[in-house]
Amino acid sequence: MKRFKPKTITAHLFGWPSAHLVLAAAGALLMTGSGCSSIFNPAFINLVATPVPDASGRVPSITIDNAPGHIVVVFINNTQFDQNLLDYFDSIGVDTNDPNLRPRVRVRVDIQYVNGNTTTFEFIDGSAIVQSSVQTDEGTQVNPLVPIDLVENDLTNIVTVCDVSIVQPGGGIGSAQTSVEVFVPAFLKVVTVLVTDLVTDRELAETISPSFVPLRADEVDANFNVTLQRNFDIRDVPVPATDLLCGTVVGFTLNGTLRVPFVQDELGAVVPGYVDSDVTAEASVPGRYDFATTVR
Repeated sequence: MKRFKPKTITAHLFGWPSAHLVLAAAGALLMTGSGCSSIFNPAFINLVATPVPDASGRVPSITIDNAPGHIVVVFINNTQFDQNLLDYFDSIGVDTNDPNLRPRVRVRVDIQYVNGNTTTFEFIDGSAIVQSSVQTDEGTQVNPLVPIDLVENDLTNIVTVCDVSIVQPGGGIGSAQTSVEVFVPAFLKVVTVLVTDLVTDRELAETISPSFVPLRADEVDANFNVTLQRNFDIRDVPVPATDLLCGTVVGFTLNGTLRVPFVQDELGAVVPGYVDSDVTAEASVPGRYDFATTVR
């Protein structure tokens, strides 16, 4: 999915200057750009450089209306790694010394305007730490693909023009599905435990490569009692910001810890993963979080 780039969006923060400032800026660009191969749009040259005199011979001043205003949307990645996972990475030679180390998080956001149009973009923030390979009973398994969002530039804020009716974190306006994802940088082993004649054997059922994992709300019954704990308490899921005025700053903050279960694998080592019959452990990946929405 394509995302807006900050320099494209932040331009909305500033109103259009008067003609005098436009002319001054154009003159400065022409002077400082001598010798360069920059090409100005002819319509732009006609507008700021050659205004047409009126019937009396007077050159009219040129003014351009200011932009209608702006709304700022900011994402804060306030997550951390579980120490057990960091200790595991240290034991296999993955560098965890980055002082700003934090999980890589991807959040889709929908902005719906009062005219009904919707724009979707993605916040992305966090460290690019990843396990490159894992040992199995069949040899070394190499990570087949590093997601492009693991190495792209971060995007943590955007500015949009006013007339916004709703900003929905997690995307999915009109849908119960949301998209808040945390990158699990470790291989997860899914192990089958076989017991025969009082002998316990462990087989590798599946190896899950490092990947972004969507966060999901707990499963509850009709009385809202938790029947399966996942990643969000039902009170901590992403909620939208609505009825926004010009100049509003909308803040989204993801708090929590990237945590994975550990299991004894087919080689006898204790590694990230779970037994295939352990529904609770599987549902707990990639940890516990809460999502806060603020409007100022």
